Amino acid sequence: MNTTKNLQSITDFPQFNTVEPPRDRLPQIKVNGVARISSRILDRGFEVKINNKTIRLRYPPTIWQRFPKSHQKVLAQNIAYAMTFQIPYLYTSLDKVFYNMPVPLAEPFLFKGLSLALPSTAIMQPQKDKRITSNLLRRLFDIEYVFSNTKTEIPSYNRTSFSDQAIMPFTFGKDSLLTYALAQELGVKVWPVYISEPYSPFEEVAKKLLAEPFKKEFHTQIAFLRNTLGVLRQPYGWFGWELQLTQYSLMLLPYVYAKKAGYILFSNEQSCDDTVVDSDGFKCNPVFEQSHSWLLQNSLMASLVGGNSLSIGSLLEPIHEIAIMRILHKRYPEIAKYQSSCDLPEKPKSAGRWCEHCSKCARMYIFLLAHGINPKTVGFKHDLLKQKYLGFYSIFSEGRIQDFGYDQSEAGKNEQILAFRMAYKRGFRGPVMRAFSRHYGAFAKKHERKLRQTFFGIHSTRTIPSDLRPRVLRIYHSILDPLA
Repeated sequence: MNTTKNLQSITDFPQFNTVEPPRDRLPQIKVNGVARISSRILDRGFEVKINNKTIRLRYPPTIWQRFPKSHQKVLAQNIAYAMTFQIPYLYTSLDKVFYNMPVPLAEPFLFKGLSLALPSTAIMQPQKDKRITSNLLRRLFDIEYVFSNTKTEIPSYNRTSFSDQAIMPFTFGKDSLLTYALAQELGVKVWPVYISEPYSPFEEVAKKLLAEPFKKEFHTQIAFLRNTLGVLRQPYGWFGWELQLTQYSLMLLPYVYAKKAGYILFSNEQSCDDTVVDSDGFKCNPVFEQSHSWLLQNSLMASLVGGNSLSIGSLLEPIHEIAIMRILHKRYPEIAKYQSSCDLPEKPKSAGRWCEHCSKCARMYIFLLAHGINPKTVGFKHDLLKQKYLGFYSIFSEGRIQDFGYDQSEAGKNEQILAFRMAYKRGFRGPVMRAFSRHYGAFAKKHERKLRQTFFGIHSTRTIPSDLRPRVLRIYHSILDPLA
């Protein structure tokens, strides 16, 4: 294959002129204090009804029809709850939610998960009263949730699953690309699924443009599932997004059953366990549902709802973001060139897979430079070391609400400082680099060794499947030990 030609085809995207304008408001649901919610099985999925509004979630027929009918009903109930129990944050006149279904198996997991994730929502709020975690918790506890008086339905147990088969939520981000690459090297057959959100249509287009050359090069079909229930999230906000990946775990269960997969492989890395204390005194993990303790809870929840011995894990738990970039681009460059980590919440200012105007783009840009990787190889078009991009780097933007909770919390501040130090030593210069040298240069030089030990070190391994763990760790040690 002509790699140069292939690189050209996946870095120059057409303009997004053919995409319909994204939704910018919630569904018009008639709410008068009470929401009545039910679910119903359909030939290709199921529907969720909320008062006067019906929303259908459709699967490919070959996937849904292989999922047992008893499991279909249980799954519909659990997803209906998972996608609706937080709507009182969206429809503020609600004070009661009535479910025409038994208490779903996932209810205690999801209620606990949202409670622990709300501090990460609070830190992102521009309004002062909503930046107080206790106010958001009070709203959750004030709502009356009522279920029909019937027995919780439990699916029959399915023993058929294979440890060399894995379903994988796939985004073309650095984490999912490295997970895919590692699984391929380890002999695990991966079935990637991209779940698209209605408020991010431009991101879906970008991923589909990457999926075609990826399929041709690696003979891997990426499935696309439209999460139509995603309209029950705050448009371009934060309410309703707290348990997005946990909801995906449930949505992926029909794929797990169809492929007889033993795993769902998420791509949660070491910094997902980082915490800060918010202004209200609560411990805050800015990406709580990606934490490894929650991943274990998520695994238990999904195995109960799916009725099988499924295990949800992450091959990336022991390593940090900057180490992921190193391994991906140095060991698997043919896969790394597909990286697209920007969420593209709106139409890009220029054709491409990066908006180049958000804190995630800035973070990925400096990580690439830290390892001496030309950002153009993954589709960057502009020099993000120019003055106008300074505010997108979280270490320079105190007081500015960031695009992502991880950047807003400053949990990754030291990792970004290390990346700047490494890029500076490689000779990269510009206005942003001058700001780094002025504000952090002395600190970075003094603490570089300790920073390297932390961010190129190998840490906890709880969520790596035990049969894969030794081989994964050997790969990590071979690449990262010289850098730590």
